[in-house]
Amino acid sequence: MNMMDYIREQPDVFARALANRASLAAPFVELFRAVEPDRLYIVASGTSRNASATAAPFMSQVLGMDVTVSAPSRLYAVYGQRPLMIYVSQGGNSTNTIAAMERFAAIPSLAMTGDRGRICDLCQHYTAIPCGPETVGPKTKGYTMTILGLYLLALETARATGRLSEADYETYMSTLTAAGQAMTVNVESTVAWQKGNDEAQRGLKAAYLVGKGQALRIAQEGALKLQETLLIPTAAFDFEEFLHGPTSSIKPDVAGFYLVPPEGDPDRRRMLDLMAYHRSVCPHVYTLGGPDAADPRDCTLQVTGQWYTQPFEYILPMQVASAAVSAELGIENVSFATFHKLDMLLNIKFKGADGETEYVQPGTH
Repeated sequence: MNMMDYIREQPDVFARALANRASLAAPFVELFRAVEPDRLYIVASGTSRNASATAAPFMSQVLGMDVTVSAPSRLYAVYGQRPLMIYVSQGGNSTNTIAAMERFAAIPSLAMTGDRGRICDLCQHYTAIPCGPETVGPKTKGYTMTILGLYLLALETARATGRLSEADYETYMSTLTAAGQAMTVNVESTVAWQKGNDEAQRGLKAAYLVGKGQALRIAQEGALKLQETLLIPTAAFDFEEFLHGPTSSIKPDVAGFYLVPPEGDPDRRRMLDLMAYHRSVCPHVYTLGGPDAADPRDCTLQVTGQWYTQPFEYILPMQVASAAVSAELGIENVSFATFHKLDMLLNIKFKGADGETEYVQPGTH
């Protein structure tokens, strides 16, 4: 299995997660009722942190409470009378997350992992990231399913505790179902878009990703995907902040990915104007979710129009470009080899009794 295989699996695992939402969320619903938290913390690193940061605004809206996301290394203190922790790690063995769990062991917590690693041993409560196995290093379906999984924890808990009306619950579920159903078409249209831009994307040297609101959080994951697969420098910017200085560094070898706001957003026209300027400097500038694809660089997607489904829509072009281009350049295993060396040096992942982390070479399963 390779990255593209896992990208294509996303519509199916999305549908299964929706179908199994009650059992998936049950451990969190039980814990939430017991603790009655006044503040929720989600602790994660890398793609898991990006996914958690993307899910947090929706969780806060549905649960009606503050949801704080932190990298383990930045979690200096926990506040609130009755805080509750969620530790997210797809592999289940991140040593910095384990250190945070040990530091805040007295606080009630839930582990959310794809693989039942060391993190699960340190929590009394557990639920799965509903993605199934993903043996390659750069995660794709793990990202989208972490977001969906956290959404479902919030929805089922809010419904069970009376924080969300049945009508609102059904509206959210209907919209998420529509987003999942659109993923099949969106994956294939994104693959076609990437093929049309393949030659240019194989030559990318650096890239800026620009978004607003939820799209900024998606851009941050997109930047990480391009970094760890194409091995190029990338940066993600909030649209308005991008206008205050960083635009000065636009030059012919800096590509752009613009996550365009929906119709009706006051910044949509402004972002498209900025994108046009960027294209006048560098031809390798792409829009996601923008106008119909009159220009082959524009990736048109089927969208629900709701901000909270954007992660299942806008991330696909960066995922597909990362998978396809790295494979064509023959560098899809380079980041894996580098990470393995650094893990042996810096102890990034928890080692078992034999002192070894279990690694799977990308593309071998």
